Amino acid sequence: MRTKLILLSMLLASCSYLSAPVLSPYKMDIRQGNYVTPEMRGKLKIGMSKQQVRYVLGTPMISDAFHGNRWDYAYRLEHRGEVVEKQQLTLYFDGDNLVRMDDGGQPVQTAPAIAQQAVTPTVPQPVAAPAIAKAVQPQPVAEAAQPKPVAVAIQPQPVSKADPAAEVLKSVQGWVAAWSARDVAKYLASYAGTFKPAGMGKAAWEAQRRERVGKASFIVVEVRDMNIKLRDDSHASATFKQDYRSDSYKDSTRKTLQLEKIGGSWLIVSEQVNKK
Repeated sequence: MRTKLILLSMLLASCSYLSAPVLSPYKMDIRQGNYVTPEMRGKLKIGMSKQQVRYVLGTPMISDAFHGNRWDYAYRLEHRGEVVEKQQLTLYFDGDNLVRMDDGGQPVQTAPAIAQQAVTPTVPQPVAAPAIAKAVQPQPVAEAAQPKPVAVAIQPQPVSKADPAAEVLKSVQGWVAAWSARDVAKYLASYAGTFKPAGMGKAAWEAQRRERVGKASFIVVEVRDMNIKLRDDSHASATFKQDYRSDSYKDSTRKTLQLEKIGGSWLIVSEQVNKK
């Protein structure tokens, strides 16, 4: 009887071991780096200063002391030990200004490469002269005519002319970048010497702009819905919506700039502001 009880106890113990659930360790979600939302990414503009970028995205996770012109915003999310989401945003600066953004795709070429096509002249193959048989007196067979060299004219590639509308857009973008970077010298250099501000003299206006731009701790200027019209080769207008934000003031306006090409540069000769 005692032996049966021992065998029954051993059998019950083995059954409970086999039926017990297998427990696995819990793995928590791990988030690392800077998560950049689409809204934050949309606020980045070429020409922004490092302070403005840091205000929008925060301090980068990776900032190499030996490569201060590059900031990396990396992010990854691990769920139960597997990477389920990954981001990589790399920003490049020239001095204090943002000049390029890379979301991890292929870099954009600044100038398209023009493939030169080799032109191979087609030279006709010599045709063998047929043998002509004469019944009375055989005539000598004429030698095959040697092919004459063929001159092939290679047309040069046409030089594309500068697009005036693209030049106007580039000048307006430079004006916005200088303003956002609080570079007063470049900002004022975007205006022509004939520029007449509304309601005050040119000297008083320049002094006012120097004070307002210089005392702000940060400035963010964004333009959108750009519409450029060319009256002729040296006169154009640019109409757009402008969003301005600084540490002490912000507004949204619709602005029209009249520009004139002077000395090879498109400069602002008048400025009209309409509140939305």
